[in-house]
Amino acid sequence: MSRHRSRHRASATWSGPVGSGEGVMQLGKRGPKIDYTVDSRMNEEAGTNPEQMLGAAHAGCFAMSLTNLIEEAGFDAKDVEIHADAVVHLEGKDEGFRITQIDLTAKGRVPGMDEEAFRRLANQAKETCPVSKLFQSADINLEAELD
Repeated sequence: MSRHRSRHRASATWSGPVGSGEGVMQLGKRGPKIDYTVDSRMNEEAGTNPEQMLGAAHAGCFAMSLTNLIEEAGFDAKDVEIHADAVVHLEGKDEGFRITQIDLTAKGRVPGMDEEAFRRLANQAKETCPVSKLFQSADINLEAELD
């Protein structure tokens, strides 16, 4: 088995007091710059927030992992399409804020695959994708269905 190792960078800058300040997150060295504020984090105002970025990372990792498992099961992935959504729950606790739950929803188009096989592979992807492993301290719920 070959081993692969990669490193991926992101950065963030915050300016001003938390309540009225603002920040910018950057993906990669020349990737997009994304504004964020307390309002975008707590009140879902315009902009994004770290939890949305984590959700996007989880949805992307899960969809790629599921497609890989579908290919390993012998299906041709050229007509496969997986759409994944992630809802990240941020809760304030006595000990501070914590991500407590992530709800993943997967809809797939996999010619020739039945619903039971799709759900089995989706659950396997939920357990094995690297971002799911990172989030093991949160409850990860999954709903998966074929279109």
